[in-house]
Order: sequence, then C-alpha cells, then structure tokens
Amino acid sequence: MFEIFLFINPIGIYCYNTEKQIRKTVDELGVDVCYHYIPIANVCLINDDAIRRRKDDQKLPDISNFSRATYEALENYHAIRLAYGNKKARQYLYELQKNLSKDASAYTPELLKRIANKLHIKDADIQAIKQTDYLRTSIEEDQKLANQWNIKATPTTVIFNEDNKQNGVLLEGPINQQDLVNLMLPDCQKCFSDYLPAEHHLRLI
Repeated sequence: MFEIFLFINPIGIYCYNTEKQIRKTVDELGVDVCYHYIPIANVCLINDDAIRRRKDDQKLPDISNFSRATYEALENYHAIRLAYGNKKARQYLYELQKNLSKDASAYTPELLKRIANKLHIKDADIQAIKQTDYLRTSIEEDQKLANQWNIKATPTTVIFNEDNKQNGVLLEGPINQQDLVNLMLPDCQKCFSDYLPAEHHLRLI
C-alpha cells in the first residue's frame, strides 16, 4: 500500500500529465494506492506556470485574469471537497486541467458550469461553502503541509510506503515513469529507507 501526496497548481500545465502518469503506472503495476491531492497557489507558482505555457506557445489571458482563474479553481476545489467529498473534488480538478492543459485561455465561467453539470455539482452548494470560514481553513491546512515539506514547485509528488512511513520520497517536477516503477515494484519497496536518488529533483523527506 502506498500513500501519494500530489502537490499541484490547480490549473498547472504539467499537473494533468503528471496525474495521468501516476494513474497509468499504478494501474499497470496493480498496486494499492491512497491519493491526496494538495492544490496550492501563490504568485511564484502562477508566474512559473505562465512562463511554461509561453514556452509551449500557448495563448494566455493577461496575468491578472490568469491569477484569478488559478485562485478560483483552488477555491472551487476546496468548496466541492467540503460539500461533496474528496473523490468529487478530484474529478472536478482533473476535468478542469484536462480542458486547460493545452490552452489556458479556455478558462471561462461556461467551462466551469459544464464541468459542474457533468459531475452533478450544484453551483448553489459551492457558493454557500465559499462564504464560510471552512473554506479558508481547508486551504490553509493544505498550505501548512506544503510548508512543512518545503514544497517550492508544482507538480511535486511525495510517496510513502505503508511498510516504512518514516521516510517518503519527493519527486519534483514532471514525473518520470521509471522513478515510479522503481519505487513501487515489490523488489524495490525495501529501498525506501535508503533510497539515495541521483537526480536533484528526488529527495527523502
């Protein structure tokens, strides 16, 4: 059994592909996994995502609208999680990222409504939650965890093996399937306690 914490920009360009890669690898290996999505947003992460998208020749709204879209997606995720549970919130974020992975300018109120309707999410429920202190508390709790593990970039994946919860492995940036396979294969699970990654984007926490 593995526990995976996925720190993501709510609409980040590489986050959708990272989530797909993790799901694909887990399914292929047939391992049991408990997922935790931790969406986080700040000025630096938003600017990093804008730079990545420009390098990918994507069209972008102006930075203020891009920032607004990021924070709105963050708040919607937490509101849905509080109103409907983790699974529905993850589905919402996954659908949103799928639509925005190649074109951030596709973010519109109409897109949000289509995704919500597809998942049977009522806008009134979401708006009601967004008016409460519970939403801010939920966002702050995720940020505390990001601060505790010194998460500086998205996507960042942290993996714990149930047999050795004292050490987790952190993979920063777009995920490499071979790294996942090496960490999840039965013969490699014992390596968590002494896993010494050769690349700078892997480290023990």
